[in-house]
Amino acid sequence: MPKDDNSASGLVQSISNNLGAVFRHLFPGILIIGAAYVAHPCWFSGIHICSWQQILVTAVVALALGNTWFAINRYGVHQLVDYAMYLLKWEGPARTAACFKFHDDLGKYAADSLCTPTIPSLARQHVTFRASSVLLLCIVAEIGGLAWFSHESNTLFGRHPQLTLIGSVLIFLVAFWQDAITRRIDYYVVDFGKKSLASKS
Repeated sequence: MPKDDNSASGLVQSISNNLGAVFRHLFPGILIIGAAYVAHPCWFSGIHICSWQQILVTAVVALALGNTWFAINRYGVHQLVDYAMYLLKWEGPARTAACFKFHDDLGKYAADSLCTPTIPSLARQHVTFRASSVLLLCIVAEIGGLAWFSHESNTLFGRHPQLTLIGSVLIFLVAFWQDAITRRIDYYVVDFGKKSLASKS
């Protein structure tokens, strides 16, 4: 029995440790394909769920789309939001001098975050999970906006376009709010690690 408990707790811990990776690599593609199916069911009329080959191809397409969309958000949309917060001198990293020093300030902050050995692993995991969740919220909002813009008439999005748009805007606002909170948490985590390291030297 104790062995089974250890195995179960190990499985739970493994899932917990990899939630960020799941959010990055699996959920976006599932959401894209699911929303596309609801908005344009005719696109999927030729796909048969009894054919494992077609299911496999759909899964590969979903994985590729999801990872591409995640990368565009992470290194495009999210980076622009980060830069706007940087210009406003929001901590994590905040602007220290001219606005043209963004790359230097970001690089130094990333180096502190990644290379400070006294930052607890649980804190790193928490920040990573929050950041992945923020990006997932952004993707959900964008998918909702696209579904509002393009859908077949007799679908869920076609029957409730206003709710779709309002929901997408609200989710994006929540993502922006959580992004600001995550930056502040990350700032204090890095600051804690640096102070801990300084106290040991």
